[in-house]
Amino acid sequence: MSAADLHTLTGAYAAHALDPVEAAEFERHLARCPACAQEVTEFTATLARLGAAEAVVPPAALKDRVMAALPTVRQDPPQTGAGPAAGRSRGRWRRHGPTLALAA
Repeated sequence: MSAADLHTLTGAYAAHALDPVEAAEFERHLARCPACAQEVTEFTATLARLGAAEAVVPPAALKDRVMAALPTVRQDPPQTGAGPAAGRSRGRWRRHGPTLALAA
């Protein structure tokens, strides 16, 4: 990746949207580039403000209901292979993934 390309990754880095290889390469660049370091700091602060603005306080009774239900909820076994449950999981991610990514 060229140095010019690395300068464009500040927002993605601040949002933790780079894969591990890209993140490692960008971190090496970040150590030598004060402009990118400043931009990452600003993006990080902005993302924190956006997250706080969208935060919703859950109902007070929610924790009590969840804790009370725990003894009756059985943990699913790990998914291995491409059984029918694996397809449902991908479909669920397609529907809810963008919302979860936005929340993050």
